[in-house]
Amino acid sequence: MCILAGVTNGDVVGQLERRLEELARRWERYFARDRLVPTPPERERAELEQRLREVSRHEARAAADRFRLDQLLHRFATYNQMWQRMLRDREEARAGAAAPPSEPNGKAAAPVRTVSDDYRGVFSRYVDALRKTGHEAGVGFDGFRATLEQQRRTLEAGGAVVEGFEVVEAGSQVRIRARVRRGRQQ
Repeated sequence: MCILAGVTNGDVVGQLERRLEELARRWERYFARDRLVPTPPERERAELEQRLREVSRHEARAAADRFRLDQLLHRFATYNQMWQRMLRDREEARAGAAAPPSEPNGKAAAPVRTVSDDYRGVFSRYVDALRKTGHEAGVGFDGFRATLEQQRRTLEAGGAVVEGFEVVEAGSQVRIRARVRRGRQQ
């Protein structure tokens, strides 16, 4: 069994799996605009990438360890692509917000509905439905939006296209349901 820094390959892969899970949680918190994670955890991502490269260069003798490491490398690459795409989307949204849109005749264009507007509408309907059932919302708008964004990312990672969210009333229960279309995004 190959020993790397005093730890067996299986243990190293397990440690790297845990580090990837922790890193994924930090990225989720960053994209949800958690005040405790104000900047992208890029340094941690680069450190994990370097460590994965080092470990993958060593020859793993056990097929199970090699399989687990290959799966981990694939998961890291998938996460990394998603994080980079989301960072790019966030930057493009920021750049688009800085320059007000205009029409060819020089007049300002009509305001464009944003995802945040959609979330506000769903949140308003959710709070109204809860009040009708005699309940209060246990979450503010920012937490509500972060939860919906996380649900959207999870569904899209699974291949669904999220078209929006809707409030569903079933008796005295009020829930939020994603409207999804199966199939890859284009």
